Amino acid sequence: MINSREYKRFIMRLTQLIASMQVFLARSAARFNTPIKSVFGHQHCYLCHQYCAYIVCHYCIDRLVERGFGQHDIGAQDLLRAPKVLKNLDTPNYDHLYAIDNYVWPLNKLVLDMKFAHKPIAARVLAMIFMRFVFVRCISPPSLAQTLSKPTDSSGCICNDAKAKDIPQLLVPVPLSNKRYWQRQYNQAQLLCDWLSKSTHVPNKAIVQRIKHTLAQTELDKQQRIKNVENAFKCDLILNVNHIAIIDDVITTGVTINAVCRAIKIPNPTVKISVWTMAITLLN
Repeated sequence: MINSREYKRFIMRLTQLIASMQVFLARSAARFNTPIKSVFGHQHCYLCHQYCAYIVCHYCIDRLVERGFGQHDIGAQDLLRAPKVLKNLDTPNYDHLYAIDNYVWPLNKLVLDMKFAHKPIAARVLAMIFMRFVFVRCISPPSLAQTLSKPTDSSGCICNDAKAKDIPQLLVPVPLSNKRYWQRQYNQAQLLCDWLSKSTHVPNKAIVQRIKHTLAQTELDKQQRIKNVENAFKCDLILNVNHIAIIDDVITTGVTINAVCRAIKIPNPTVKISVWTMAITLLN
């Protein structure tokens, strides 16, 4: 016969076992649900939250088009050709600059979700918007834009066409420090790179290392930003491509991007560099 002490001990262990099983089942269900969603699509638009099989619905895209979103209101496709943008940048160490738009809605919401709200899916939304408003309009020639809308095999035909049309042959993410990677568990630039690589069929590779943890650039002025990222990046790889694109989320003064480009050009002085960023902050 079980006495009261043994009975209480049994009930306690049973309760602990049930709690552990609940945690295990919840995690297993989440892991199982992720590939299901990737196969069958999303159930709502990320921006308006209405039912939609796509991550952003056609209504939201049409509304952005009607607002003139992605036009930059500066009359130049390559933003290095726009004095309004160029006057705010540190002297560029790169050849081209493309951004979706100024740091306005929905870009500001998506960037904040991606970086600070632990929503890596926002990177997929940003990459899709970049393809729609920048790549097809400004970067790819009409023939390649039509090709991108059709299914392709694994032969790398778009990469070959990209090389012929002077589209970047490699996408490179801006690296994240180990400390911030530990806090965030992912590099937002790498996520953007992965989705853009899937969309363009251009490979991506993290060829730059961040060898020094730096302060957040947000609260620093231009000179402080330059000193903050000095000798912060390193690249030892000699590239076998002629044109690459650096991927980042937001550019304000371009100091960080310049430091990354400087590191790349030490072993690759003749490489052509484009910068693809999701948003650009136009300072007054």
